[in-house]
Order: sequence, then C-alpha cells, then structure tokens
Amino acid sequence: MLEYELVGDGARPPWWRTLLFAVPIGLLGIVSVVFSPLGSAMSGKDPDGATVLGAMFALLVAVAAPAALFWRHRYPFVLTIAAAVVPLVVPIGNLLAFAFLAALIGRRRGPAVWATTALVAATSTWVVVADALAQPRQASVIKTILGPTGDASDPLAHVNVSAWAVATVAVLGLGLAIGTGFLVRLRRQNMQAVGEVEVEREASGRLGDEAARRQERERIAREVHDAMGHRLSLLNLHAGALELNAGDDPRLQQSASLVRQSAGEAMDDLRGLLHVLREPLGEDPPVIPLSRLTEVVRDSFGAGQVVSSSIFVSEPDRADPQLSRAVYRIVQEVLTNARKHAPGQPVELVVEGGPASGIVIEARNRYVGGAAGPPGTARGLKGIAERAELLGGHLRYGLDQDGTVFRVRVELPWREAVSG
Repeated sequence: MLEYELVGDGARPPWWRTLLFAVPIGLLGIVSVVFSPLGSAMSGKDPDGATVLGAMFALLVAVAAPAALFWRHRYPFVLTIAAAVVPLVVPIGNLLAFAFLAALIGRRRGPAVWATTALVAATSTWVVVADALAQPRQASVIKTILGPTGDASDPLAHVNVSAWAVATVAVLGLGLAIGTGFLVRLRRQNMQAVGEVEVEREASGRLGDEAARRQERERIAREVHDAMGHRLSLLNLHAGALELNAGDDPRLQQSASLVRQSAGEAMDDLRGLLHVLREPLGEDPPVIPLSRLTEVVRDSFGAGQVVSSSIFVSEPDRADPQLSRAVYRIVQEVLTNARKHAPGQPVELVVEGGPASGIVIEARNRYVGGAAGPPGTARGLKGIAERAELLGGHLRYGLDQDGTVFRVRVELPWREAVSG
C-alpha cells in the first residue's frame, strides 16, 4: 500500500481564496465544453436529443465540479483522481485536475503522491492529444488558440497543429501544477517553522521569568530564615531556661513551657514556609486536615484564652486540601485576633458544614474599646478575607447592634478533594 505524509499543521485557507480559484476554473471548464466535439455538434443543424442531453450534462459538470475544491484538503487523493479521470468522459478540460494536484503536492508527500501525479500526467496528456486531433477547428481548444490563422474565419475548417505545440501545452500545464504545489509546500513548511520558533521563544521567556521569580523567592527565604529563625531560636532557648528556673511556681512553669512549645511550632511553620518558597512554582504546601481544628482550640486553652467551641464538619476527609488549609488558618487567625484585641474575654467559636452546605466559621467575643494588639495585627482580618476570596467565599465582621459584641463570620463553598 502506498504511503504519504502530511506537510504543515493542517490549517485550511479561507473560503474566499478557494472561491477565487473555483470561479475561473468553472468558466474555463465551460469554454472547454463549448470548444469540444460535443460543443461542435451542438452548434450544428438539428442536434439530436442525446447530444443535447450530453451537452447539458457536460456544462453542469463544468459548473459544479469546481465546488469540490472546498473539500480538497479533506479528500485530496479521491478528488484528484476523480478530476483526472472525468475529462476522459466529459470534456471539461484538465485545469481542475491540475488544481487538485497542486493542493495535493502542497500538503502531502510520499509515494502515493507521485503515483497520483503520474495518473494526472497520463490522463492530461491523453486529453490534450485528443483535443489536438479533434476536427473541425471549433471542436478543439488547442486548434482554436494555436491553429493557423489563415482559416480562422471558418470554424468548421479542418486544421492541424504541430506536435511541439501539443507537447508544450501538456508539459506546461502539468509543470505549473507541480511547481505550484511545491511552492505551497515550501510556504507551509516555512510558516510551521516560524510558529515553532515563536513557541520556543515564548517557552524560553517563561523559563526566564520563572528563574527570576525563583531567585527572588530564594532571596526572600534566606532573609526570612536569617531574621526570624535566629529570633525564634533565641525565644525557644530563653523559654527553656525560664521553664527550668521557674522553681515551684506551676503557672510560670506552664507559661514558659507553652512559650517554648509555641516557639518550636513557629519554627516548624517557618520551615514549612521556607520549603514552599524554595519549591518550584505550582507545588502545594503540606496538607492540614480538618480534623486538626481541635489543636488550634487546645493551643488557645494552653495560652490562657477561654474558648467555647463547637466543631462539626461532616466527611472532613473529602475536603480539598486547599479548603482544609484555609479553614485551619482562618480559625487560627480568628482566635489570635480575639486574644490580641480583646485579651481576657471569652470567645465563642462555631465551625460547621460539609459537602452539602460548605463550611461556616463563626466567632464572637465581647468588644473591649481601645484594646489593640502589637503592630501589624490589623492585617489579620484582611488576610482572612483574602483566603476566603481565593476559595470563592466571603467574610463578614463587625459589632452587633448595641456595640458590645464583635462578630466574625466566614462562609466557604465546599471543594471536593480530587481522588488520585
């Protein structure tokens, strides 16, 4: 079986370009029918019914056949072979076969293409020779154009043309078709090469941008490690010393132990943050399951914060890691803000939801006018809002009607974990 290979990316030209070829090919097909033995018989006296039907059919084929050019890229071999064979039966000329051959060579290559080219060459030569041998003058396109001018006034005159003229017409048409096909192929290959270069250039640019961002993230990671890591290490060291020297004071010993544990956990969080900064873009930080929400409340108890909590999330294992992480951090931030801005006040915390309703986080505490935490704590609610917006949720907060209770409510849509 003969094989072939597709050339280029398979894109099709616009319809109007095909129409520009189809219209003149159809007109020249009509000319071929008129200047053929069939057309000559029609111009005679009293043509019979078979001649009339044959002429009408030939004109219909000449007009309709060029419409097949719109499908030349989908069925290139079938249409080229058909266009090469039809002129052996219907005198519509070779131009349509040459157009299909040019399109075939422009988009395909291989033994099958050359076999089809040989078929077109054979049939077109036969059609040209048959046209050159047809009599009288008006029954031949070649004789009408290239015949001796002395008998031009008599369309029924029997004239002859040289073999060189016939050979020139046959070779010229086939050569133009093959040459046009190679030009189309070269243009398509150049366009494909330009497209590939552009894709590689864009990919190179993206790699360069990613490398620059990676360097910046590495720089930030080093600065955070040098600054915060040192301070947290000192805090952990002094807390340990304070715990050892607390003596018989259990409250001081417990507070020192909590500070030391919190410093250790902060160091773990810092290491996780640095790990995220140093990982390639697109990788997710470690998963924090919803089942660990009780740890936040337990840590708050240990810090002396009074928390009344109600946590119920159905099917927590089905939650997407991003949702689990966001809920954990939001609860952590809500309790931290309450501890900093309303120290000593009890906090009521409710976390509930599931796949059907999403996650709702509510917290409220008595408002202490004028209370303020350390510099930078005002960014806490903004950070909560940003986390909620990233997941398609929203944050609402403020004082109640009598201005004595501060409320925070976060609503997050459910996100299902993608099974591996």
